[in-house]
Amino acid sequence: MIVTIYATKSSTKTSIAVSTAVHLANEGKDVLMADLDTQASASSWLEFRSEDENLKQIPCIQKHGKTVSKDLKEFDSKYEVVVADCGGKNDTSGRSALLVSDIAIIPIIPSSLSLLTLEASLDACFEAKLLNDKLKVFVVLSGCSSHHLVKDTDESKDFVNEALAEYDEDNVVLVDSTITARKCWMDIVSIGKGITESGHAKSISEFESLMNEVFRGDH
Repeated sequence: MIVTIYATKSSTKTSIAVSTAVHLANEGKDVLMADLDTQASASSWLEFRSEDENLKQIPCIQKHGKTVSKDLKEFDSKYEVVVADCGGKNDTSGRSALLVSDIAIIPIIPSSLSLLTLEASLDACFEAKLLNDKLKVFVVLSGCSSHHLVKDTDESKDFVNEALAEYDEDNVVLVDSTITARKCWMDIVSIGKGITESGHAKSISEFESLMNEVFRGDH
């Protein structure tokens, strides 16, 4: 199975990508991290992880360009799950990855600027679905405010659902789960952990809820 975290504007995609790989690895899956971002943030994150022998290690490769889809298919035959972290832009590597992915996760921050990029991300996914009809797309609101008086999350859900309605596609959905912006998401980077290893109960619960929605029936 190939899982691509895709966003045409960088949001919290690398955090979600690494945490997804860690979550699956700790569930006993044989996982490969494919870093398709030229900034190589996921690779750096997992280098920090390699310094802690108590953590389950996750192999990571860096790939870019038009051959990404071919490379990912080869890795898919060797690993149970390949998690691909795409660049934070509408690039060739990301579009190539979508052509062979089983699942795409689109993280979107509830802000006007970030929401405006959603259409470009969705367009890329729908173009890929013309050649890859197995692709399932999950949009998730991340970086949400924890303050109960802030209505950005609810308003953003309405915006996303309206955008998805225009596509009228069963395999493209906004998940119920949301990811709240918390300091622990920054703290885990330098120690190479996924959010489910952070010890922060609320963040762990949110992320596990997301994973359950995305992978329900898929593993």
